Amino acid sequence: MARWRHYSQFFVILCKLAAAYVILHVFRRGLLRENLWLFQEKHTEARDNGYHLYRYVKQFQPEIHAYYSIVRGSPDESKLQSFGGLIPAETLKHYIYWLAAKYSVNSQPHGAAPAPTYILYRFRRFCRKDQKVVFLQHGITKDELSHELMDYSNTRFSLFSCAALPECAFVRQVFGYPPQVAQLLGFCRFDQLMRAGQPLKQILIMPTFRLWLIAEHLEQDATEAETARFEKSDFFLNFKRLLTDERLLNAARARGYSIVFYPHYSLQSYIKSFLPFRNETVVIADRQHYDVQRLMMESAAMVTDYSSVFFDFAYMKKPEIFLQFDEAQYRQGHYKPGYFDYRRDGFGPVYTEAGETVDELIRLIQSDCRMEDKYLQRVTAFFAFTDEKNCERTFHAIQQLM
Repeated sequence: MARWRHYSQFFVILCKLAAAYVILHVFRRGLLRENLWLFQEKHTEARDNGYHLYRYVKQFQPEIHAYYSIVRGSPDESKLQSFGGLIPAETLKHYIYWLAAKYSVNSQPHGAAPAPTYILYRFRRFCRKDQKVVFLQHGITKDELSHELMDYSNTRFSLFSCAALPECAFVRQVFGYPPQVAQLLGFCRFDQLMRAGQPLKQILIMPTFRLWLIAEHLEQDATEAETARFEKSDFFLNFKRLLTDERLLNAARARGYSIVFYPHYSLQSYIKSFLPFRNETVVIADRQHYDVQRLMMESAAMVTDYSSVFFDFAYMKKPEIFLQFDEAQYRQGHYKPGYFDYRRDGFGPVYTEAGETVDELIRLIQSDCRMEDKYLQRVTAFFAFTDEKNCERTFHAIQQLM
């Protein structure tokens, strides 16, 4: 059944692609003469580097023919209404504009393609001949990711945006990107982080996913069998301990702090498993109602494991803690380590037990959540830019591609 579903999906994509190609070259050839920029992230979202650069272009470069593709009814669709240029994702119009785009821009790999990238990216030769594919990244590259997905010989990105000196050197050396492609520009979403005001009394717990725990359908609740398996995992049990620890809850209540738990996009299918832990102190946040960047800007301290969101949080010079209870399994079954060593280079202490993490969290709460000097020094040394010009630099770098 799964194989048949794959083949039928492939057939539909090919039909849309063929129809779009004919329409573009017979009826809409004018699009090929436009300076057309097509932006995208995950088809359901507008909250990452792609969105922030799109907003910059719409506000400060109105001469650009900029469009943003997103699924109808997405929670983020309303954020784009005032800018105009919306294209419903995966529609025939999306296919036409993807083929015609001069710049195909995304914070996810493979540009603004209107279908699963593993299928459609094979057919990019049908796109406009001078199309440039811009990869803005979703997070700072710190691990040795899949070479099949990341190597320059496979992606042929026109631009790969980096935010830190060691990251840029790593991308060039390990994945083979030329210096003119892997450029040090800063992440577009960091501009907004520079505008963060005084944080709330809020602790943010935001772990990443595990490849072996992902449910089959990311946009739906996990099945009973998937949920039963998940609730036996070390991941679930460790974060359950954290969210239900009475010492932590009492310390938070005494100081007026709330605790927000936001699991990674790929584990949001299991959000119901965490709902029994919510109370007047603990908030279980889902992606439909909570924005990741806003949560980070509002929070005073963060607990994560390996998620690259810790770079964003450290960029604001706020304290963070790493709970890494499954490091050996994570490295074996998820991502291999890269240049970044959490204990040597990280911006907060690393613990392997939930109890140790609770001790450190209580200490942070009682000291009003201040980042220690040694971690502040690491932050200053790591990031290439701490200004509000990341969008501006990125825009001009894209313009220079021609």
